[in-house]
Amino acid sequence: MLQWLRGCLLLAVSAAALIPREKLFSDPKLAATSLSPDGKILGYIAPDGNKIKNVFTRCISCRHTRQVTFEKRDVLSYEWTGVEDIILFAQDNNGDENTMIFKKNISENAPTHERTIISNTPGIRATVVANNKKKRYVLIGLNDMTPAYHNVYKFDLYTNELSLILTNKRFPVVITDNDMRIRMAIEEQEDGTTAYFRVSSKANPKELTSDKDQWVEYIRVQPDDKPITAPIGFDKTNEKIYWIWGDGSDLGNLIVAPTNNISDREVLYTATRAQIGQVLFHPEDKTLLAVSEFYHKPELFVANDTVMEDLQYLVNLRPSGSLQILTVSKDMQTWLVTYLSAENPFEVFVYRRWLKSAELLFNTHPELEGYELNRQIGFDFAARDDLVIQAYLSLPPDAPLKRAAEVPVADKGYAELGMIPAKPQKMVLLVHGGPKSRDTYGFSPMNAWLTSRGYAVMQVNFRGSVGFGKRLTNAGNGEWGRKMHYDLLDAVEFAVAKGIANRSQVAIMGGSYGGYATLVGLTFTPDTFACGVDIVGPSNLVSLLEAVPPYWLGFYNDLTKMLGSDIDTQEGRQSLIARSPLFFADRVKKPLMILHGANDPRVKQHESEQFVAALKKHSIPVSYVLYPDEGHGFRRAPNRLAQCGFVERFLHHCLGGDYQIFTNGQYNESAILKSDGFAPKTTLAPTTTTTTQLPRAAVMPTLVPSHVNNFYYPQQPQLVQQFRPTVQQVQQAQQQQFQFNRMNTQAYPAYAQPRQVVMQQMQSVPQHQQPYFRPPVATNIFPYNG
Repeated sequence: MLQWLRGCLLLAVSAAALIPREKLFSDPKLAATSLSPDGKILGYIAPDGNKIKNVFTRCISCRHTRQVTFEKRDVLSYEWTGVEDIILFAQDNNGDENTMIFKKNISENAPTHERTIISNTPGIRATVVANNKKKRYVLIGLNDMTPAYHNVYKFDLYTNELSLILTNKRFPVVITDNDMRIRMAIEEQEDGTTAYFRVSSKANPKELTSDKDQWVEYIRVQPDDKPITAPIGFDKTNEKIYWIWGDGSDLGNLIVAPTNNISDREVLYTATRAQIGQVLFHPEDKTLLAVSEFYHKPELFVANDTVMEDLQYLVNLRPSGSLQILTVSKDMQTWLVTYLSAENPFEVFVYRRWLKSAELLFNTHPELEGYELNRQIGFDFAARDDLVIQAYLSLPPDAPLKRAAEVPVADKGYAELGMIPAKPQKMVLLVHGGPKSRDTYGFSPMNAWLTSRGYAVMQVNFRGSVGFGKRLTNAGNGEWGRKMHYDLLDAVEFAVAKGIANRSQVAIMGGSYGGYATLVGLTFTPDTFACGVDIVGPSNLVSLLEAVPPYWLGFYNDLTKMLGSDIDTQEGRQSLIARSPLFFADRVKKPLMILHGANDPRVKQHESEQFVAALKKHSIPVSYVLYPDEGHGFRRAPNRLAQCGFVERFLHHCLGGDYQIFTNGQYNESAILKSDGFAPKTTLAPTTTTTTQLPRAAVMPTLVPSHVNNFYYPQQPQLVQQFRPTVQQVQQAQQQQFQFNRMNTQAYPAYAQPRQVVMQQMQSVPQHQQPYFRPPVATNIFPYNG
């Protein structure tokens, strides 16, 4: 009895205590889990005894675990191959994204530290173009001749021979079939369309070039359709190809069409509420098994009766979570699955199909057991132009809530969802990167950390985000610093109007595009936010384009369309200057913290340096932290922990939330505090913490266009001369921004206006205010049997 009481007391204390940073942002004990093709071995990345992330394996049936790579720098990723006991793994140099690829024999009798170099040349980024996990070779891409484009090589896993099969001076993306034959390639056109070419019958598939006479145009995708149009795989015969198809649809269709005639296509699934998310194919038959849509949470739809019983069992196993299939064996008999849940960190199961039974392998965050985590609630609101915006709200776990009977009729649905606190909260507007990305549902160390400190967290899928249809994504084109920012402002107004947030205690924070949004918030709307945290964000859209990495050049027109202007014309530069926070730095009046990685190839360090210099020129204080061994986001655990320490101390000073004490150098981090403009005036007693190796923080989304595929991954750009506008140009840009704001800053939506709500007026609640529920069951939506 006494032991039971002690356990209850421990749980009560843990639920009320701050969650230590070390339990949220240290390296996980298991990450990047996957099954070997035969389903017998579990692979994962974990820190070794020297705290270097390496590859480990575990026997699924016997639990025997061993380390199989012994690198002195972190392994970023790995993958199985078609040769038993042979894996590939990747590394880079301190975040420069010039990926190196190695082959490793992981058999018991292989030399422990021996590896084979596939590519480790400085300044060259290697990528695995194709690996069907069946054959004795893989296809490797190297930008060793032209920085903007990758040649394709065949690498023999037995002989280590690397032979050139495509000399490429034209295509940023190539597409291979199930047999790893190059079948198509993508090229952006001057008119903004994207052309897909197929290999000509006259070409020699073993000695391809990108010359025009070797390729035949297959289709052209219109600019507005590009956000939701992409090939996703071939059928078993390799004569048909599956597409997510955007023509004639806002959310997209899943189709299959012959490789020589896209017009003869069959629609397999039509998205109804959100874009198509995960598509599950049989690993051998290549038949369609299931499809998911991801609005607030993923919803699963079964397309093939052969897996109905399996998926229904797995959905019922954790009905409060959202089933995610991580990997399956090639015979489809062994599955690795997990469940998305904000409150319950990932549990990973192995499902043995022949037994119709799942076994819990591990919990990725066991150290968080006993701590009360935040809920994450998906909802919609209307922007000032009535565009419906999806968002998430996470409240502190101990925040008292209002009941539905205690709020106006219009807010009843939100109260039923648990969104209306008893009193307005301190809030962090957490802006995602990309911007062609999205916030999603599920456990987030960042959300758990901020809510543990007493902050509500608002995450907004503003226009320009993906996942909710091409109309929303395309609505962001040219709206950097304009309507995309207005969506964030409208989210704040929504939160204030509903009593969620205290207007004077709202911070803005984000990475990459989210960092840019932070700078926009503190310059263009300097009175809205109490403070801001910019992580690897661009400050000058002109210099951002001038430093575009070579990998992006193949989709440069798509990038300039997203930004709304190019640097080739005076008008284009003027538009970019007008939306660049750098030229409005003198307007900053609230505390600002900036963090950047010195090796960032996407948003150069200069983007932060020039903004800090502009602030100092105007005697405006700023806190600036530089990481010399990081890139676009912070990978090393000591640096992540220090990042959160710096930010936590800053937010405590600004908003007054709870604070786990942090001192510079506490984690042996590489951070250089180049400027400390807002040193805290008070300190709190440190909380009791334990330093164990725990889950990795989510890496900030990347600032890349939407066409991320085999090759489309940025590398270190060449140094270019920075554009320096004249004083007159800056003044013109500021006036242009002022005039644009006057024309476009309309009245806030009705929910932000004080008014009496009459019952008769609320008989029909707008759809964007209605809670959305669907029972957690797999639904057979059509009788498709492959």
